[in-house]
This record gives sequence, C-alpha cells and structure tokens, in this order.
Amino acid sequence: MKNCILENRLAEAEQPVKNFMADLIEELSRKDSTSQDPKLCLRYFGVKLEIKLVSFDGD
Repeated sequence: MKNCILENRLAEAEQPVKNFMADLIEELSRKDSTSQDPKLCLRYFGVKLEIKLVSFDGD
C-alpha cells in the first residue's frame, strides 16, 4: 500500500483513530524534547511496530 493511500485513510478516519494519532505524536514529541530517543514500540495483532519521530514542525 502506498504512503499517500495511508495518509488519505488517516485523514478520513473516525475520531478514535485521530485521537490515537494525536496521543502518539504528543508522546513522541515529549520524548524528543527530553532528549530521549523519540520512538515507541507497539505490539498489535502479533506484530511489533517501531514508530520513530523523524521531524516535528509544531511547537
């Protein structure tokens, strides 16, 4: 699946998904501001995902 398709689906997602993404971004930006490695490891459906903050244009 192409990245643009995933971005479009996220833009059209229901509120719980948007809330999850907001919490995820908040946690990653907090780690970035405290000089920790800005990444999280999640386990879901037997898959281990590692999500890393690459850049953050917000305040």
